[in-house]
Amino acid sequence: MKLGPWVDQAITILDAPTREQFALDPHDALTNQLGLTVRPVDSLSSTRDDGGFCDGMSFLDDGVILYAPTPNSRRQNFTLAHELGHWIVERDQGLFDWIADQSDPPALLETVCDQIAQRLLLPEVLTNEVVGTDLVRAHHVQDLYENSQASYQACAIAIARRIQGLGAVVLIDRYDGQVHHASIQPDPDDGWPAVYPWRGQMLHDAHALREILPGSTLTRRITWRDSWGRTEDFYADAISDDRRVIAILAGHDIWKVDPGYMIQPRDFDTRPLLTIYCCGQDRTFRGYPCPTCGKGFCPVCKNCHCDRASKTEEACRGTCFQLFQRHLLVDGLCEDCR
Repeated sequence: MKLGPWVDQAITILDAPTREQFALDPHDALTNQLGLTVRPVDSLSSTRDDGGFCDGMSFLDDGVILYAPTPNSRRQNFTLAHELGHWIVERDQGLFDWIADQSDPPALLETVCDQIAQRLLLPEVLTNEVVGTDLVRAHHVQDLYENSQASYQACAIAIARRIQGLGAVVLIDRYDGQVHHASIQPDPDDGWPAVYPWRGQMLHDAHALREILPGSTLTRRITWRDSWGRTEDFYADAISDDRRVIAILAGHDIWKVDPGYMIQPRDFDTRPLLTIYCCGQDRTFRGYPCPTCGKGFCPVCKNCHCDRASKTEEACRGTCFQLFQRHLLVDGLCEDCR
């Protein structure tokens, strides 16, 4: 699974002057060049369908982007760039269909929008200067942040793209152990792994990554536990500051820190490809069908055909007590009981 060519293609939907203006003034580019309505909402609090946190929300059919303002912070520009990513994906039918065909469309959509945001805010030449020909290291995220005006999230995404093979860059809160950002680099051949870090996951107090002191580094093999209790080994290179732990996770021992140890073959998502019509559109995704109706669970509303049908059914209040579609009942009674 190679995201780079898809993201490169998606960004060309914006002409060069718009891309240049966005890097200088995202708000102006969105409003004056793309004709979108951009509004700050102090009380905005939402989560996306994949469970990841966000500072923005789009109503793209109406051309509206809402965002939680963070004055004097680089995070606000990243939020606007991410929401623009959603706007771009909806206009690239080929990219939209490709995302729908993958193993975890909601998470992949957020990853694609993150990468679009990073490309818009962080010039590729600057990343080249910071990393050079070296293997990626956690300190490269810090170096990129200090040498640009991009947010930590954008810097993490730029470095994640340089990981050889499967990997991720993760930003973790030092105080509560919560993953605040995760940028995934899927395996070029096998795609999305079954176990991967994601926003909102928690590291337990004794986890090696939580024991790094500010200013210290760590390079070793670790075990990652996801929100469902599943575990998988990764190799990690990490650095800590007063607020966060920055960790690069790799599926293979790219730093040669554990000679002679072989990670067991990891599981990748091989669920069957399902197609349903739900939430106003056709959706194709990987998942297991409902054992009762044989249909897939919608990745947006999480309902199968059984669930959707049950929400439109009601028991007759007469003597039969059978279930009917609500429109077939009159004053709560079916045709036979009226």
